[in-house]
Amino acid sequence: MASRELGEASIGGRNILRAFTSRACRAPRAAIAGGLAVLMCAAAVIPLKGAEAAQDPVRMVLDRPTLTTLESRGFAFAALLGAPRAATLAELRSASPIYADLARWIADDVKALRAEMAANRRPLHEVTDDNVGRIMDLRWLASPLASFRLIGVVNRTDRRDFTALTDQPSCGEVRLIYRLAYHFQRGATTYASRLPVNINAVFDGPRGPDGACPDLARIWTPPPALSGSAEMAEWLAAGPLRGLSLRQIEVNAQVVRLPSGMETELGGQAIYLMRVFRIEGDHLLPKPLENTPDVARLSKDAALKARLVDYVRSHLPEIDRGVYQLPDAFLAEKALSFSTFGSARTANHPFASLFTPSDFAGLAYEQLSYVASPAGLIARLDDNTCTGCHQGAATAGFHLIGFDEPGTSPFNVVKVPVSPHLHADDARRRAYLSALAEGRTPETFRPLSMTPPADWSRPGLPAPRAAAATMACLLPQGETALRMSWRCGEGFACEAIAHNPRLPVGTGQCMPKRATGIVSGMACLSGELVPGAAPYLDRFRIVRQINSPAPSASPSSYTCRPAKLGVPGGSAYRQCTEAERALAGKGASGDQRPPEICAFVGGKAFDLCVATDNFAKCMSASVARGNRPACGEGRFCREDFMCQALPSNLAGAAAVAKDTGYCSPTYFVFQMRIDGHPDPERGVP
Repeated sequence: MASRELGEASIGGRNILRAFTSRACRAPRAAIAGGLAVLMCAAAVIPLKGAEAAQDPVRMVLDRPTLTTLESRGFAFAALLGAPRAATLAELRSASPIYADLARWIADDVKALRAEMAANRRPLHEVTDDNVGRIMDLRWLASPLASFRLIGVVNRTDRRDFTALTDQPSCGEVRLIYRLAYHFQRGATTYASRLPVNINAVFDGPRGPDGACPDLARIWTPPPALSGSAEMAEWLAAGPLRGLSLRQIEVNAQVVRLPSGMETELGGQAIYLMRVFRIEGDHLLPKPLENTPDVARLSKDAALKARLVDYVRSHLPEIDRGVYQLPDAFLAEKALSFSTFGSARTANHPFASLFTPSDFAGLAYEQLSYVASPAGLIARLDDNTCTGCHQGAATAGFHLIGFDEPGTSPFNVVKVPVSPHLHADDARRRAYLSALAEGRTPETFRPLSMTPPADWSRPGLPAPRAAAATMACLLPQGETALRMSWRCGEGFACEAIAHNPRLPVGTGQCMPKRATGIVSGMACLSGELVPGAAPYLDRFRIVRQINSPAPSASPSSYTCRPAKLGVPGGSAYRQCTEAERALAGKGASGDQRPPEICAFVGGKAFDLCVATDNFAKCMSASVARGNRPACGEGRFCREDFMCQALPSNLAGAAAVAKDTGYCSPTYFVFQMRIDGHPDPERGVP
């Protein structure tokens, strides 16, 4: 899709944020901001590093109170679709023909996928206690308990590089990101959660009276006198968000989840639907997905496929830099993305599904700055597709998740609201805006989305930093595919966890070279993906066990927890010591944060809780203590895991929880799964 909103250490080691003096701004979430010029705590946050940094433009707004105020100022999802009084999706579907059409498109796609999977002996159910597939309950799209909440405002001035190549050039884009959520009361209990469905409203920034683009860096720079969320929201509404023109609506929705008890080797699966629409009158019309080829159509049309090869060959410099637009004739209007091990699934690599390196042999790779071989070219093309972006250093299929609402169950709270890719890419966006502010031509190059953070403040293409433990890396045979590759940090080496020999450039995770580097939560099973007749029929063949020398669990050594427990790639596991259970000496941040922390793991009681569709009531009694990787600002979780907040009611956790979360398998976090929630119409009895 056109968006990569759908983050790791402070930029250049500098924390350039200042929180204004508001009691709310002392909230723990302020610590996550790192080097991002974003609003992330409970009051306004703006950059500050000397007089010049006070002029740093805002790039993201994630602060929950600011976003809530913006919704009341006309930026609620219902207001965008012409029904500002609609408080729920039931009301919105009745009041907005546009939303009714959007819900119909999603429903039709979900029904078609359901029929296809049933024909392949994968029946799906909305509600079930069995180890069978689960599908999105379409009643959520018209639920009296739910709405789409604003979770982020993103300044994408840099997207003007892409729109300049279309028939609708713009002065950059502004993205309002909305996420499906419900909130209701039953007696004294609050039931509140989000669900893994994002809608991205993409706007073009207005041109000046003379038709030229205004000073975008200045427009996005807040005045230094702002002192709170309300003032920031007012400034945004009257300034950067004023006069926007809606270009398109993008959908990224988890629509199928196959539980780990059913997918015992893969540790579960999920399928995500991606669509892009333009509004015409009261209806939506699908748009081609940016740079995403229609694999089914091209596979059947040799002439069209040959034309695509010719186009790539004749536009090599643009593709090398990562800024290009494939013609609509080649593109799909719908895409499905598959996890777990999404970065290695063939279906998420449409160019690798269509072509081999021999199709792009003999090109002048020696004249390029980034791509060094035919294999590297296919990897570059795949990374710029919707499915490649969707699984490129993402978090459970999303790049922006946002902060949770008050009242969310303490076992269902996200600690880090952005993906590793979005965090790393923020430094590039900051440098882009800085160049505009200084009257320089911005650097337009984009690296692969899994690339570690880099220092973009200097001229020329930046070299990526070394990748941290468990982060994505290129296997040794793939390092020569790109001119600017990266290595794992000291003491670590790149190892394939889910090897796919059908991909021209193999990727892995940074694993410890010695046993002393093992940490709970690291993968303990290395294997190979075996393709099925359909992507959801893929299998995982275990090749060997790693990172787990002990035959059984103990507080002193690591054993291997199998994937069937819901941990893709298995999970190295060590029991907590008594001191670790008390969280003794764990209150640190940044590089001083401990590598692992005694947090929570699932078990039989967890599985029973899942089956109740009422996790808010049973969750606290359904989890057991166990070591997990520590995460937070400057440290992310491996693929198929995400950073979850420590529950506020955990004894001794207050000092630790401010800066540290723990890595959980993504589908252990209820808001990241489409199933297991209350009834969309009745709630709970």
